[in-house]
Amino acid sequence: MNAQHADVSPDTRHRLIEAAILTFAEKGFDGAGIREIAQRAKANSALVAYHFAGKEGLYLEALRGIFSRKSCAVSELATLPPADTPGAREAALQGFKDYIRAFFIELMSCQGSDPIDEAAMILMAREMQAPRPASAPLLLEQLKPYVTHLTNCLQILRPDLDQEEIFAMGVSIQGHIIHFRNSLGIIRLLSGNPGYPEDLEKVIQHHIGFSLRGLGVPEAFPQARN
Repeated sequence: MNAQHADVSPDTRHRLIEAAILTFAEKGFDGAGIREIAQRAKANSALVAYHFAGKEGLYLEALRGIFSRKSCAVSELATLPPADTPGAREAALQGFKDYIRAFFIELMSCQGSDPIDEAAMILMAREMQAPRPASAPLLLEQLKPYVTHLTNCLQILRPDLDQEEIFAMGVSIQGHIIHFRNSLGIIRLLSGNPGYPEDLEKVIQHHIGFSLRGLGVPEAFPQARN
């Protein structure tokens, strides 16, 4: 199909990307078919090759579409001062709290009545578990602000830890927040409250305190000192 006969409108391209997010979330990369995605988008299946150079290209654009749906609040957090400057530890402690809040709110905002947002969470969860080789550079690029900010905080708060230990701490902190979001359905079932959590700030404060206790940051809990 050449440009003269192709539907090159932004609306068609957008519909294909949204249909791809929904279908890849439901069936995975291997289970989703180009024809099925095109039908869902009410578009000619040949447009997938024209706009995206095939199924792999459409999958990458679906991931880019997910990342572009919401701004990265973490990338807007204040830059930390160098570790050896006055006030660096206090700034790192505040930066750590701000990070968990921003990350938590970002994840929890992807829920509700919008099926695209819910499909985006499912697709990203699958991609995080088993990244496709073609999408690995895109994932690393998008995750860089998160890794950089959290690592900088941890290096200042726990300068006694080596790089491997810092990495493990970061994975643990990210892990329990992501688990909470991905397991929200069973958490609500266990709590007997389909609207849980009504007070998101209370949940955020719990995760901040839980993480700081795990890190062993004593000044975060002055009331616990002898």
